[in-house]
Amino acid sequence: MNIVVAGASGFVGRALIPHLLEKFPQSQITALSRNQQSSDDPRVEWRPCDLFSLKALEQALPSRIDLAFYLVHSMGPTAALDQGSFADYDLILADNFARAVEKTGIRHLIYLGGLTPEKSQLSLHLRSRLEVEETFQEHKLPITIFRAGLVLGDEGSSSQILIKLVRRLPVMICPKWTQTLTTPVDLATAVQSLTSAAMDESCVGRTFDLAGCQPITYVEMMKETARKMGLRRYFLAVPFFTPTLSRLWVSLVTNSSRDLVYPLVESLEHPMVARPNHLLNPATAERSYFELLDKASLKSKRAGRTFLRFQAQRRTVRSVQRLPLPAGRNAEWIKDQYAEWLPRFLAPFIGVEVTGPTLAFSLFSRRFKVLGLKLNSERSDPDRQLLNITDGLLVNRENKGRLEFRVVLSRQHVLAAIHDFKPALPWMIYRYSQAVLHLWVMKAFSGYLADSTQSMHEQIKL
Repeated sequence: MNIVVAGASGFVGRALIPHLLEKFPQSQITALSRNQQSSDDPRVEWRPCDLFSLKALEQALPSRIDLAFYLVHSMGPTAALDQGSFADYDLILADNFARAVEKTGIRHLIYLGGLTPEKSQLSLHLRSRLEVEETFQEHKLPITIFRAGLVLGDEGSSSQILIKLVRRLPVMICPKWTQTLTTPVDLATAVQSLTSAAMDESCVGRTFDLAGCQPITYVEMMKETARKMGLRRYFLAVPFFTPTLSRLWVSLVTNSSRDLVYPLVESLEHPMVARPNHLLNPATAERSYFELLDKASLKSKRAGRTFLRFQAQRRTVRSVQRLPLPAGRNAEWIKDQYAEWLPRFLAPFIGVEVTGPTLAFSLFSRRFKVLGLKLNSERSDPDRQLLNITDGLLVNRENKGRLEFRVVLSRQHVLAAIHDFKPALPWMIYRYSQAVLHLWVMKAFSGYLADSTQSMHEQIKL
């Protein structure tokens, strides 16, 4: 049996693989990660893979897949300069994975997302988890969805934040968010649940919540964690939510990346409690948090900043913007509109010449070509247009960048994404000139598309 684990180098993925080998001893596991890893077990093959590249992902996957686990969350850095939200990055990664595995005849996909409160206004982090679910469902994959809150374990980034807060602060001022209820789960319970559902046809098409104990507030979690660690700590409650200040002090005290801390703290406004009627194993939800700590190994790691293990290639750029998609249109239409709109918007400075599959952006006259693009027709379809960045005064000779327009989320949006771009300008000049100009242009183009959508709606009403 062929099994794929995407995000295998994460602390859930590493714990999951031994359980899969035990349950499916005749299986061959392909473990995908951003960096090269190794295994002593011949049944496990680690393959480094850039999940932002659909082509690279297709080459890394086996031609036939029986079972796949998707454990990817892009809250860390992906390039030397990131221009975009982790939510849009996650959309691209999930859409790439869905496109790649649906060609393999996959029999079962298991996705680990986040607990979601029954509210319409969610934080960006929680909305992103739901958007990944929607992406897989749009591709009609045989999927089982697991939702988890805080997963407790030594290697967990959220666990490390909790441990370091308790260890480093004898007195903690607890804002309103610390009174929010949540349902944590220990790593062992999470892995056991994922493994038990694997290849179980009764689980396909269902969504399960993971709970390792009864619901508990964050401040009670810190108190019980301190008691487990044999530490005396004092907690002073204040009646303010203070998300901005909380994000800052949590990041400073725990020495954790803001890319990780900020989205998590913003999500704490919402109760994230497992639903009793969506539990795979209701017995685990009856334990107390103190009993759960007996199952979870919690050790504080002192070296390095949490969540910054990946080192992006020097002077590379990733820029992703979410644009509105007018009804009845596709990515090919967006690409053509961009080529027509840009010279009008930047006239008389920029001109665009379209010759077959190539686009040439020139400054003032055709003699000063600043950017050349060529449509990759073999890798493009109406809902995904891929253009290779080929040449121009603004392009580094070592450049391997690409621009894509991709339809997502039930045809409501299109993502305009630049990947692996290397500028020709000196890095600091680029960051405060061309990079800023690009964001300004894309914001204006988004407004143009929104106006087009509004005009279409008005015409329909008439």
